Amino acid sequence: MDCKYCGSDDIKKYGMKHYRTRTAQRYRCYSCGRQWQVVTSAALTEFESSIPGINSGPQTIDWPSYNEAQIQEKLRFLEILSDLCSYISDEEPNQVGRPRASLKEMTFCMVAKLYEGLSSRRVSSDLELARKNGYIDTVPHFNTLLKYFNDIRMGPILETLIRLSALPLKDFETTFAIDASGLSSAFYSRWFDVRLDPGKKGKDWIKIHIVCGTKSNIITAITVTDGDGADSPQFPELLNKTAEHFRVKEIMADKAYSSRNNMDVAIQLGAVPYIPFKVNATGKSKGSMAWWRMFHYFQYHKDKFMARYHQRSNVESTFSMLKRKFSGKLMMKNEQAQVNEALAKLLCHNICVLIRESYESGVRADFEASAHLFPVLHTNKQPILTED
Repeated sequence: MDCKYCGSDDIKKYGMKHYRTRTAQRYRCYSCGRQWQVVTSAALTEFESSIPGINSGPQTIDWPSYNEAQIQEKLRFLEILSDLCSYISDEEPNQVGRPRASLKEMTFCMVAKLYEGLSSRRVSSDLELARKNGYIDTVPHFNTLLKYFNDIRMGPILETLIRLSALPLKDFETTFAIDASGLSSAFYSRWFDVRLDPGKKGKDWIKIHIVCGTKSNIITAITVTDGDGADSPQFPELLNKTAEHFRVKEIMADKAYSSRNNMDVAIQLGAVPYIPFKVNATGKSKGSMAWWRMFHYFQYHKDKFMARYHQRSNVESTFSMLKRKFSGKLMMKNEQAQVNEALAKLLCHNICVLIRESYESGVRADFEASAHLFPVLHTNKQPILTED
């Protein structure tokens, strides 16, 4: 480029000027000393080039593989669940008194109960079949099973197993979606009503916040709050947990997660945050270049933005899969037991996804190389603790 005033080529760029609706590149001529600026979108060029294209067209289903996965699901479920539970360390044996139940076996029985969808009494027959097949050594009394649902240690263990169960797909998933939904502890209450009616409280609900892969619907991170828990504050923790083991290239979320801090967290982890902006949002960065970039990309390339953002629908599909197969109702009575019940449902979902992908994509359900990354599985030495 030559000077627009004297024609000299002795010019240099000396910065960008950011306006609300455009960007301008500043120039200075060292021959005549004059300055000018050119309106450009060059600030977004590098950012835009890093955004991959999206494959359009209907998805195809490999029906023979799908059918085989459904036929073999229960047998494979028990096999994979047993493998996951084998990495849990049992408590040290009592010196006196009745021996404690095996923690790994109780975890197996809890998750198997939720998979079968039976009461603690009726599931005893299925657990007896599991014992005969060598998955457990002892069938626990139904009261013992309920007691462990109320054990506060089970929450971290089940959450860790959820994350561990997702790792066979770590090379398969690079695009993720985040959202929250409610599970009911009362049969007369609907999450739809609580979510849309500001006057209703979520006391009969717990809220599960998840990150899932958009290809397989595998859940990679989970947080449980009460029914009134806000969505946006959970974003950094959930995304950081996912990024510990997955390469996150894109993260999709709805407007509830739209904040400068969440945008910054995503960009720092190398992910492009596709989070729509609220109607009153402005492009003022306030120190967040991630916010500024995504705002202008949203304004000037909305079609491209929404084409990528459409993948967020997969997290809605994940919740639908979970509630249709394992119910959106919680049967336990107190809060800690309900949290553990919700986590067990999510683990059931992940194992079923893993079974399907093992037939359709050839993924191996191998956890040995990753189990050491989760110290929670190896430090359960405390006596059983229950919520009063």
